[in-house]
Amino acid sequence: MFKLRSSFALCLFFAATLVPCALAQQTSMPPTPQAASSPEAQLLRALLDEVRQLRVTIQRANINMRQAQVLTERLARQQSRVDSLTEEVEQTKTLIQQSQDTSRDQDELKDLEASINETADPQQRAILIQSYNSMKRAIERQREYASQEAERSRSRQQQLEIALRAEQSKLAELQEQFDALDREFEKQLNETRRSR
Repeated sequence: MFKLRSSFALCLFFAATLVPCALAQQTSMPPTPQAASSPEAQLLRALLDEVRQLRVTIQRANINMRQAQVLTERLARQQSRVDSLTEEVEQTKTLIQQSQDTSRDQDELKDLEASINETADPQQRAILIQSYNSMKRAIERQREYASQEAERSRSRQQQLEIALRAEQSKLAELQEQFDALDREFEKQLNETRRSR
């Protein structure tokens, strides 16, 4: 049984090595004038040319598909970066606006001042004046802190906007590459349709 298996394996080995060599010799031999002009030979040659063209087209399509896949992934990541930076810029703008809004504090001071003017009791009035002065100092401190925060936020906003423009530029480049690849696909498709 072992000899039969090894003999069979040896035959397969020889067949695998000899058949391609024989085919290579047949294809490298110049065709006889009768064989070259026969309709079967011409048909075979046309079919082989068609198969070669199809192979080249499929290889090119596979390369382009891989490039399209890579570009699509890069585009998605880049779009995510742009979206994230855009959101950060908007949040920073909102923080700046909120830090500059002191209208509520001013309204509270006005209400307290009105209460002072309406109070006739000197003791109560003194307490309200003390509260008014304390609140005014706290608002001034808060306004100073808000001003510093707003300045830091403006600086951060400028940095974010610079980074956003750079990322948008990269996104535009990737989109151009993707559009060029799309045009190449369209061109190949049209060529394939014309060749049929």
